[in-house]
Amino acid sequence: MLSSALKPVLLAGTILATLPAAAAAQPGPAPAAAVYSIPSQDLSAALLSLASQSGRNILFNPAAVADKRSAPVNRADSFEAALDALLVGTGLVAQVAPDGSGTVTPLPAGSAPSRPGPGAPPPAAMGPVADALREPLEEIVVTAQKRESLLETVPTAIAVLDGAEAAKRGITDFGGLVDEVPGVSINYAFGGPGYGLLSIRGVGGADDYKPNGNPSVALHVDGIYQTSNAYLGIPLFDLERIEILKGPQGTLYGRNTTAGVVNAITRGVTDETEGYVDVEYGSYDYAAVKAAVGGRLSDRIGVRLAVLTEQGGGFMTGRGAGTLAGFQPVIGGVRQTQVPPITDPGPREGFGDKDIFAARGTIGLTLDDDTTLTLKLFGSRDRGDTRQYDRLPRRLDNTILNPGEDEDPYTFFSSQYFRQRINVSGLSGELEHRLADGLNLTILGGSQWSDRRVGGNGDGTPYPQYEFLFDEDLSQASIEARLADDVGGAIDWIAGVFYVSDDIDFNSTWTSFTVRSVYDSPYAQNRDSAAVFGQLDWNVTDSLRLGAGARYTRDTADYRGSNIDRNPWGISTFETSFATRSPFTWDRSFDDDNASGRLTAQYFVNDALNIFVSGGTGYRAGGFDGTSIFTVEETYPFKSETVRSLEAGLRWTGDRFRLSLDGFINRFRNLQATTRLSNDTNGRTNVGRAETRGVEASGFLRVLQTDRQTLDASASVAFLDSEITEFTSNRIADVRATVGDPLPGAPDVTAYASLTHSILFAGGWTLTSTLSVSHHGEETNRLNALPNNTMEAYTLVDARVELEALAGWSVYGYGRNITDEVYFPELNGASRLVGAPATYGVGFRYAF
Repeated sequence: MLSSALKPVLLAGTILATLPAAAAAQPGPAPAAAVYSIPSQDLSAALLSLASQSGRNILFNPAAVADKRSAPVNRADSFEAALDALLVGTGLVAQVAPDGSGTVTPLPAGSAPSRPGPGAPPPAAMGPVADALREPLEEIVVTAQKRESLLETVPTAIAVLDGAEAAKRGITDFGGLVDEVPGVSINYAFGGPGYGLLSIRGVGGADDYKPNGNPSVALHVDGIYQTSNAYLGIPLFDLERIEILKGPQGTLYGRNTTAGVVNAITRGVTDETEGYVDVEYGSYDYAAVKAAVGGRLSDRIGVRLAVLTEQGGGFMTGRGAGTLAGFQPVIGGVRQTQVPPITDPGPREGFGDKDIFAARGTIGLTLDDDTTLTLKLFGSRDRGDTRQYDRLPRRLDNTILNPGEDEDPYTFFSSQYFRQRINVSGLSGELEHRLADGLNLTILGGSQWSDRRVGGNGDGTPYPQYEFLFDEDLSQASIEARLADDVGGAIDWIAGVFYVSDDIDFNSTWTSFTVRSVYDSPYAQNRDSAAVFGQLDWNVTDSLRLGAGARYTRDTADYRGSNIDRNPWGISTFETSFATRSPFTWDRSFDDDNASGRLTAQYFVNDALNIFVSGGTGYRAGGFDGTSIFTVEETYPFKSETVRSLEAGLRWTGDRFRLSLDGFINRFRNLQATTRLSNDTNGRTNVGRAETRGVEASGFLRVLQTDRQTLDASASVAFLDSEITEFTSNRIADVRATVGDPLPGAPDVTAYASLTHSILFAGGWTLTSTLSVSHHGEETNRLNALPNNTMEAYTLVDARVELEALAGWSVYGYGRNITDEVYFPELNGASRLVGAPATYGVGFRYAF
């Protein structure tokens, strides 16, 4: 572990600070050639397009470009020539930032010095942070509507994390968004620590944790839909940004988006050769290296390579089998010697270590003046420890079979230490072609493969009710083609088609000392989904915009498998425990279709303030239970889940502040959930109706801005009320106990607040200090939740200090959960999953 002496140093260096919750996005990846052709269009859209194509910063005040139209750019051979051509006739000229960073700002002619001519000496550089000290807030560009838009003009609730900020907060996978983005939670209830269920606004916590499920939160990487919850832990690194769209997104994103969409966008090819190396060491021997390099090989070819490795960091201590070492069951007073005795693996410090390596290669090709192609090849390897449950001691646990042996949440007892084997690889491509002025074609396709072998101890003792080993093979392929006009006309539209197919082979092997047997449940599933969609936005006046969208989807699935009780010890109670006979087999199919849509009205009060209201529908596809199948009842398909949503919001943006406010209400029918079936097994089925409603707010304020200092404050909060309004069950007691309960994974309050202070010293040195606080409210992890399935609220405090030199290198230190709060993201009866204690780290980064 890092010395405790680092703690006061880090805290003393922390001058209230943090980046805003909606961090500023950088320009998008540049094409592989410095030749620009941009049609005449709304000036703001043209400037965004040039920034995206060139990889250069273009900062502008929306009010300064309002009602202005760009001149066309035809094969400009430099960024400067393209920018000058866009501004012809607008009354604006481009001002270059005086620090040599390359940032330009369109300003009224005569109000600023013109761009230095060729051969002019560059101004004295002061570094990127110094540039930020003098500039107004940057515009945030997002692709939430599948084309570039300014954040404040998107009529839906969206949170954006800049890639650099995500890395500073320690976000390395989708699950890392929990506690960093209000309204986002994770539930491990049935799948154990290796199988989480992401929820947004209380939707998703009752999902199917197995790989063939239909998660409510649609995960995307570079626009490629991830078909399974198995990809929740996919490594995220070298990111441009993460966009979190909250609420149903059925029109543009389709099925399985009833909770929302998370899209991780990785960095692409840049105009100039650049890169970085980041080395980090932290508590519990955590070590990480992140590196990337990219640039142009020629005018038409650009490349980028990024790598990540993470090692160590395990904070749990294994105590071996404890007093249960050598135990064998006794039946009728007879010791069952044919059952292997509980083995003792001995003590193990630092359990939970990571062992991850990942890499991504990107190639950007300019096929002709109107066509670009971006290819990305990705692979990752995970050989780390699985996370481990601890169990309450006997005095706190009324379970006679297998109580824990101490009260320390960071220690556990087990007959073995489980490690995982997870491999993920994939290839994606994005083709962009300008068919004509104002008409663009985008084709996005990808293939992905994964094999996973994950085991675990189901309840945190050496003599568990069940021990599991999951063996999975997944593959998927998808393609999307869409046509869109350029943003800024009287009518803006987008239309497209989408197809995805995925195959899953899954086998679960269970060792149960309750059932006194070892049994398997292998199955295979194939799914196909096809959709056609469109959205149209009508700028009725300069102030009023109306939108409408629709999507039609067709789903099919085939599902076959078997159940096998091995009964290796000859004392199995499988058939009596599950009221079924084994072996049995099944071969079933499912098909469904859905038409969903959305209507939006947005009113721009002025250039800084707009309000919107939207209503729509969406659905989550039906299918089959992915849990281990122990009865024929569990093999039948369940229906698709549907949602009706209503949302209203406000966006207010000034030179030094941003404010967003959203209110929503969602009503669900045919709610899908894992619950107790008639034979007391856990199965997936339609259980009734539910409602969620709430209010979310986020704000950013630049409290202080001088030539040498900035102080930024940001805060975001989500208030949520969820309720199961109708519940179907053969058990009257379950119905009475469940109706009126909140949904699983639906904390009542989540919040994040931070302060960031930056100060520029002589010689270009910059010190940036950050303090952040996150709060996660009380939540349950399942339907029919008992008190021991309800997690208490917790609050975490983090801090970070970074000293950056003008030469491109920096050193930093951080602390996470610096108050050392003991908290539990999961309570599963007498077993519990503890969160990380206080951890500290230091790092070195060099960017060139």
